Amino acid sequence: MRLKTLLIVPVCLLAAGCVATQQDMLQMQSQMDDLNNNLATMQKNQAELAVKMEDLSKNLNASSESMKDISGQMEKLTTRLDDLDNSMNKRVNAIGQSIKKQQEEVETSLLPAKIYNDAYNAFLNNNFEGAATGFKTYLSKFPNGEMSEGAYFYLGESLYLKERWQDSALAYATVLEKFPKSARVPAARLKYAMALLKLPEDKKSEALKYFHSVVKDFPASQEAKTAKDYITRLSAPKPAAPAPAKAPAKAPAKKG
Repeated sequence: MRLKTLLIVPVCLLAAGCVATQQDMLQMQSQMDDLNNNLATMQKNQAELAVKMEDLSKNLNASSESMKDISGQMEKLTTRLDDLDNSMNKRVNAIGQSIKKQQEEVETSLLPAKIYNDAYNAFLNNNFEGAATGFKTYLSKFPNGEMSEGAYFYLGESLYLKERWQDSALAYATVLEKFPKSARVPAARLKYAMALLKLPEDKKSEALKYFHSVVKDFPASQEAKTAKDYITRLSAPKPAAPAPAKAPAKAPAKKG
């Protein structure tokens, strides 16, 4: 009975060992299956990642090409802006030159009148030296200007009032020579003759000739009346020089 019992124990132990080994195998198989599943999942994920990386690379390449296009467009835009800026600068410069030219033309057209008016205002304010200088300036710059006739006449007037007889006579003579049909001819003839009378040399006969021409050619003028007064004064006979007084007769000597 005891021997039978002893034989049963090893058999049980062997059976228990076999059962344990089979369970371990099953567990290991399960773990291997899980590992294979995980590996398959990782391989799948890796494949998906590779696809995504490829897509990302394509996108990056596309973005790079797009950036190149944008860069090219920006360069073209910059070039166009530079061209536009240059064009605008040229137009602005052209407009500026045009405005400057117009200003110069306006100043040129106004300058003669300004010089003349400044000189005439000086004359009206009894600044005869300033007036003479202004009229000379006008005539030097615009000898054939629209107001040259008046400039010569008032130059003569200014110089006459400054008692510069020779220069004033020359200015009046220029009016008569250059503007023979001027309305100022009567006054110019009269003042020319008056200036001649002021010269140190004897110009009486020439002065009388001009006084007579004023009376003849412009009889109704105020200048003709003044010319007549000068003619009368210059034509009047000079009063005879008084005879020298006779020495008083000596009284006869008394006889002693």
